[in-house]
Amino acid sequence: MKTKLTLFLIIIILAPSSAQKKMLTLDDIFLSDKFSPERVENIRWKPDGSAFAFTKANPENSLNDIYLYDIASREEKLFLSADRLVYDGSLISMSSYEWTDDAAHLLIRGPEKAIWRHSRISSAYVYNIESDQIIALADEHTGLKCVKFSPDGNHAGFVREHNLYIVELSTGKETQLTFDGSENILNGEFDWVYEEEFSIADGWQWSPDGEKIAFWRFDQTRVKQFYLINEMSAYNKVMPLKYPKAGEQNAVVKIGVIDLNAKQTNWIDTGENDDIYLPRMYWVNPTKLAIIKLNRLQNEIKLLMTDFESGSVQTILTENDSCWIDITDNHFIPLQNENKFLWVSEISGYRHIYLYDYSGNLIKQVTSGDWEVTSLQGYSEENKAVYFYGKKDGLIDQHIYNANIDGSGFFRISEQSGWHEANFSPDYKYFIDTYNSVDVPLKIYLRKISGEPVSIIRENNLAALKEYGIITPQFENFTASDGTILNYMITFPKDFDHNKNYPVLVYGYGGPGSQNVINRWRGKRQLWHQMMAEKGFIIFTLDNRGTGGRGKSFKNLSYKDLGKWVVNDHIEAVKHLSTFPYVDLKKIGVWGWSGGGTLTLHLLTRAADYFKSGVSIAANTDFLLYDTIWSERYFGLPQDNTKTYLNSSVKTYIHLLKGNLLLVHGTKDDNVHYQHTMQIAKMLQDEGKQFELMLYPSKNHSIRGDTTQKHLYEMMTNFFLRTL
Repeated sequence: MKTKLTLFLIIIILAPSSAQKKMLTLDDIFLSDKFSPERVENIRWKPDGSAFAFTKANPENSLNDIYLYDIASREEKLFLSADRLVYDGSLISMSSYEWTDDAAHLLIRGPEKAIWRHSRISSAYVYNIESDQIIALADEHTGLKCVKFSPDGNHAGFVREHNLYIVELSTGKETQLTFDGSENILNGEFDWVYEEEFSIADGWQWSPDGEKIAFWRFDQTRVKQFYLINEMSAYNKVMPLKYPKAGEQNAVVKIGVIDLNAKQTNWIDTGENDDIYLPRMYWVNPTKLAIIKLNRLQNEIKLLMTDFESGSVQTILTENDSCWIDITDNHFIPLQNENKFLWVSEISGYRHIYLYDYSGNLIKQVTSGDWEVTSLQGYSEENKAVYFYGKKDGLIDQHIYNANIDGSGFFRISEQSGWHEANFSPDYKYFIDTYNSVDVPLKIYLRKISGEPVSIIRENNLAALKEYGIITPQFENFTASDGTILNYMITFPKDFDHNKNYPVLVYGYGGPGSQNVINRWRGKRQLWHQMMAEKGFIIFTLDNRGTGGRGKSFKNLSYKDLGKWVVNDHIEAVKHLSTFPYVDLKKIGVWGWSGGGTLTLHLLTRAADYFKSGVSIAANTDFLLYDTIWSERYFGLPQDNTKTYLNSSVKTYIHLLKGNLLLVHGTKDDNVHYQHTMQIAKMLQDEGKQFELMLYPSKNHSIRGDTTQKHLYEMMTNFFLRTL
């Protein structure tokens, strides 16, 4: 009896402990996959919309197999196993693939090597689905860029060593189209600054009939070089990078059109001034090409229309802004069977979609209201409907919408609150809905175009979410002293007690048009915040004035002074936090990456009485050291606006530093060069200010690879535990 009673008591004592949720560790976050949802990689719809393909790693050889999900049967089956992709006796390690328009061939890309943020080079192969035969392009050259099939599937084109080529697939005959490519002359590809700031990497396009090729040509001879240095060998290695810094000369860019039958290149007349940007072009039909042109200050946009039959180039649309104009992916979409086009603009004060004719006459504003279209996604000729992402139903969410071309029939397709992205079938009858939120890492559904669910592609009910008891961040707002409402996100510690005092860890970015207070799963960074909440920190994120989603006027507040509202509104946030009795106002820390690193330095100097500790990662400390497109978009030319650059530079205020500072930078950062951190370090030393510094050799702006991220976040964890 005594034994049974003892056992009973032990069970009673242990029961609550066994029911407790697990505590997160750095290994859980960075060295395990327990919080990694299953994704569907490399989705490619069949051209007829009957199925979509995707890749899945083969567990036996770790190579990618291609699977096909059939819409009618709702089944996914192996379509092409990796062991069938053999060329010259060797397996091809496929990185990605594309269909031809007739679905008779696949373009297979071999192992990719990253160049910059978006650009990749690889070998490329053509796989004949019926015959199971493979041919290699350019003798398996591993440096092919921007490889694409012609519309009829008879040719493939690519960039190799800065020149354009096409290959006749039936004969293997290769034809070189440009001949002046070099380190300074780039044909069919982009220079560093276009790729980084206009988010574009593919520098050429087939015409719809496959008889012409339009391409960008960059002459970066006049662009000054910046040198990245690799210190990981006995003799360091220097890598030159053509990087135009604010106020310096950009590359000369022009657009050429190659007539493949006449073997002749015609250059588009975009005006005598070569100090411009040409960030987008679009084929309207086989005889017309639309080009977007921006002035150097990026406050004037023009839509140029070229007509190859008449040889004319006309400006059919011009817009101006008091500050700057953003370029979006689908800024322009031609309507194939009508003499009209869709256009994205913020001219009303919010980003919306407009319908124009080719004389530049406005036919209809398709969407309207005090909310933003996030991006135009496509147009269905059959349905006469426009598909887009937007924020009509909440600033923190991204939903999928459609509307008729005349603006009627406005409809929200997506359901759950959170962040939705769509991959539409070519016939716009179905779409793949990729969904996440602050408490849902990833769910993937197949839906009809109406939004009606068809099947669950990946449910991803991760057991770890329940085992660890993930804390859901809360979305709130407060009213600043001048009446402006500001949105924030806050995560409270586990077992939160209103009677205790807690330190606060602020995470921010705050740059123009950005948004961090959103209902979106943020991966390892969010999990680290969860871990810090478990350690007793309140996690706080604010979208200050100048951030996105709230219209052009709100965003324009950041123009020519990127520090003013970042500092002002974060001080307002601390004052708001001071109304909570459980906040320890003597223990407020801040951290951020890139622009968030800049924010951290501003707050530890210009708001030093409010913030005790901060970690600044890859910070932009002087916008004169940053690139032309980004810096001049928000400040203008340094020659005309030196004061605005100085007002926003952390250097101007570094003598005000108080508290504890940890500076972090990767030495191979091609984006924000680590000279930013080195120059701040020198100034702090000259001021006699103590600080901590961590450099990551040969790491770029993202500071990733191997166990690097765990090392970084472990250091940050220890820093904040020690200093707050």
